Amino acid sequence: MSVGTAGPATSADFTLEDLDGRWRSPEPAEVFPGIYGIDDFWLHSPFWAIHFNSYKDADCTQRLFELIITGFWELLAPSTATQGARDANFSRTKVCLRLFDADVIASAPGTWTPGEWKDVSHGGCPSIDLPGVDDCPLEYDLLGMSGDRLYFGQRHHDEQGSIWTRRAPGLLSYYVTPFDGSGPGAGHGAEWGPAEWTHITSTYALSPRPEGSQP
Repeated sequence: MSVGTAGPATSADFTLEDLDGRWRSPEPAEVFPGIYGIDDFWLHSPFWAIHFNSYKDADCTQRLFELIITGFWELLAPSTATQGARDANFSRTKVCLRLFDADVIASAPGTWTPGEWKDVSHGGCPSIDLPGVDDCPLEYDLLGMSGDRLYFGQRHHDEQGSIWTRRAPGLLSYYVTPFDGSGPGAGHGAEWGPAEWTHITSTYALSPRPEGSQP
């Protein structure tokens, strides 16, 4: 979710089997200036999911919001534009979100109860730059590996567009590592896993389609 390039040299020499499993941030990353995040990915081809928590502080005590996105994905050929990375496409079929911070809630469209999950698959939440599946049905991403570190593509918008209108222009500077649930995890949600994420996204009914939109 931020601009950056991977620190160590990455490789595009990996397979679906190498990626199969759960990958989580080993520590909070400053995804935007003054905003910290914990990424938690599940890759089990053809399915994928992300559980993301954001905070005002690196100690992960002041929560901003939490989201879960699910969909399908495919691993493509090595990138011709970013050395040490492979192209990957991630479809988005369900987006669920809950807000904690009073300022975030005040800026979000609709009515929110702090800590309560809502389905925002249609419409997303523009105030936190979270598109719905109507605007972003597919992300054109990158993946790169260095040892046990997995890097994803940059998430920012620039004059060339966004990750749902063009391929990510490079790899993020932070990464995720294999996570098996043992030991303490940074931030919230380490005790959760794909089963819990799926329960959340299947429990909340699909958000209503905005009036005037095409079926």
